[in-house]
Amino acid sequence: MGAREDLLAIPDEVLRNGSIAQAVLVHMDFRETPKRWWGGFGDMQTGGHLWEGVGDLIAISEISTAYQVSAEAVTFTVAATPEMLALALAAKARVRDRAVTVYSQLFAVEDVALPEGGTVQRGQPIGSPMALFSGTMQRMPWSAEGPTSRTVQVEAEGLFFRRNMAPRGRWTDTDQRARFGNDRGFERIPLYVGGYETRWR
Repeated sequence: MGAREDLLAIPDEVLRNGSIAQAVLVHMDFRETPKRWWGGFGDMQTGGHLWEGVGDLIAISEISTAYQVSAEAVTFTVAATPEMLALALAAKARVRDRAVTVYSQLFAVEDVALPEGGTVQRGQPIGSPMALFSGTMQRMPWSAEGPTSRTVQVEAEGLFFRRNMAPRGRWTDTDQRARFGNDRGFERIPLYVGGYETRWR
């Protein structure tokens, strides 16, 4: 069932009484440890999956919902837990180019009685998750200011990012080696992102 049909199947009594809210669900397909979470508290069962509630531990940058082909990027700012720091340090192997999808999920904020009988319970998901953004995860930059202030970000590119670029058209170590075998000319490029200082002894 498509998103339109799914919405049409929701009873009018549920849609029109002002007791519906929207939640954001995210699936991050980390290698070996994929994660499904949503921006509320407690676990939510919907779309055939269990989504872990993370409250305000994760923030998402603005997502454009215009009806057009978009290559806009999305950035996730996450709590710097030991697990997320480990993923950031191993980002190239476990994160880079892995899929990420952001969904919108409707849910009831109060009990709603249906005319044919039954009740939509408070907190119950309504309909299926609707995709807002699909892309691939790229870098996981992190920063630390003292022992208590740490942030980790996950940068994600839309599916149409660089779609018109020629194959192996990036200035990266991977593309350079694909073009010229064992050429190591670009292997230190990541060191210079955001500034780099060389100390001579």
